[in-house]
Amino acid sequence: MAKTLIFGGSFDPPHIEHVAMCRAAMRELDIDRLVVVPTYLPPHKSAGMLPIETRARLIEAAFEDLSPTVDLIEKERGGDNYSALVLPILKKKYGDIVYLIGGDSLQNLDSWYKPEEVLKICSIAVCGREGYDDINDTAKHVEQKYGGRIIPLAYKGGDISSSMLRARLLLGEEPDELPKSVLNIIDEEGLFEQYFPMIEKLKGYQTEELFEHSKAVVKRAVDFNGKHDLKQSFEKVFLAALLHDNAKQRPSLDGLYVPEAAIGTPVLHQFLGAEKARRDFGVADEDILNAIRYHTTAKADMTGLEKLIYTADSLSDDRMYAPIPELRRVAIDDFEEGFKATLKFTYDKLSSRGKGIYPLTVEAYEYYIVQGKK
Repeated sequence: MAKTLIFGGSFDPPHIEHVAMCRAAMRELDIDRLVVVPTYLPPHKSAGMLPIETRARLIEAAFEDLSPTVDLIEKERGGDNYSALVLPILKKKYGDIVYLIGGDSLQNLDSWYKPEEVLKICSIAVCGREGYDDINDTAKHVEQKYGGRIIPLAYKGGDISSSMLRARLLLGEEPDELPKSVLNIIDEEGLFEQYFPMIEKLKGYQTEELFEHSKAVVKRAVDFNGKHDLKQSFEKVFLAALLHDNAKQRPSLDGLYVPEAAIGTPVLHQFLGAEKARRDFGVADEDILNAIRYHTTAKADMTGLEKLIYTADSLSDDRMYAPIPELRRVAIDDFEEGFKATLKFTYDKLSSRGKGIYPLTVEAYEYYIVQGKK
């Protein structure tokens, strides 16, 4: 009986690495049928994700030369689309199946819903990925713990993130990591353009250099959020990072409330930025506004989003002076350690200048560095 490769994911959008993984798996395992299963989230929970029907069209375009079947089983089921529940249905529908996952997913298998049931249903093919440990030892460990069969593939994929590609598209870029056929549909249908008016307005408030910094902070924040599974809303991360410096080059108070102690200081723009993001960009979400409001000073007991924007702003890739590259490396390895190291560096630098430190930064230092709280 012919085998079928099952490959699932959000595919928002599908990229060249998705295609390369499937092509390699089909070649190595002598499989000639591919079924791609896009993730389904109801519209009220999708947080900006493209509708599943749109993603299905993009999948068909991206995987065209592999003649995929795009199965919308997750939409048909509606909810609780765990692999342990969906794979039995796919096995009944397609027969002998092999489930393809990435090495990062294998490392997180213990967190899956009933992983032992997944391994009873079918073999799992695993594609290694740049930046992750060797999958062979992990595969042996999983087999010993849960049984079943894990098939490490020889192909090792590149480190391409759909969330990063989504951010770049929303910023108006056309990433080379997307198949031309996918880019054509995106252009023709005007996908990922919902923030273009906001971006054009922001450009009017910033020099080209500052706007490039804003873009760099978006990319760094999205990267940290995905790499460390910080579970922050993509839309909130994108908007807070994009708008964090919206008032930096327009310091007029305009009757807006800011703390009196901040007036005439380098931290004014964070408080003013939150108020102008509300007034000029229609941002009403307090999580986003607070992430803007404290992105320069930090503060005690920050939310995950506030920490993320503070750290991404400090460690964005356009900042190349020492010791930022080293701090960035620390944060790439361990986000919490990177956040604390960045806060300590900033505090020490300000202390050495002897000009006083804004109280919120002192409170943040005491909370996270002296008291060691998380």
